[in-house]
Amino acid sequence: MANFIVEAEVRTGSGTAASRRARRDGQVPVVVYGGGEDEQYLLVDHNKITHQLEVEAFHSALVQLKVGDDLQRAVLRDVQMHPFKSQVMHLDFQRVSRKDKITMTVPFHFVGEDVAPGVKVDNGIMSHNMVSVDVSCLGIDLPEYIEVDCSNLGKGESIHLGQITLPEGVELSASYQEQDMELPVASVLAPKGPSASTEDEDSAEVEEEAAEE
Repeated sequence: MANFIVEAEVRTGSGTAASRRARRDGQVPVVVYGGGEDEQYLLVDHNKITHQLEVEAFHSALVQLKVGDDLQRAVLRDVQMHPFKSQVMHLDFQRVSRKDKITMTVPFHFVGEDVAPGVKVDNGIMSHNMVSVDVSCLGIDLPEYIEVDCSNLGKGESIHLGQITLPEGVELSASYQEQDMELPVASVLAPKGPSASTEDEDSAEVEEEAAEE
């Protein structure tokens, strides 16, 4: 699991004017909450946090907020971007205790797509019906992603949410109902478009030639 450290400093001053000054100085206002403690207002370097936000795992990982000599375990909860600039405007982090479960959205990683019979043999098209899932677990057990093995999928077949193998200590969020277990996560669809039409035409020509012979 990746180890992310976010270096921060305590924010002095409050309000819109203070936040604007911080952004002009290349910093991003941050609020940290939860864990039975008061909210804390921090600043992080815009360039450093931008690079970290570009890493998929950062959005679903347990990170370390480093404020001086103090380290806090937290997860990223919200990112506010400028409406039309590539600028991070504000971040929310939630503290994570060692004993309390958290609910996070974790991305799916699909493997075995190129060897799935429905794709490799039948020229089907792999479709990702879901790209992430909400899970509940202790912070220490939080996965960066959930792997979905598509290697055995035939054309017209799907992997459903209830068939996904979760890491030890991780369970689906309580927001999912029993009927949600039948939701497709990945499916192999029949080929469409010109390629499928061409295959049908070629097949028809072969049959016609065979009949004439």
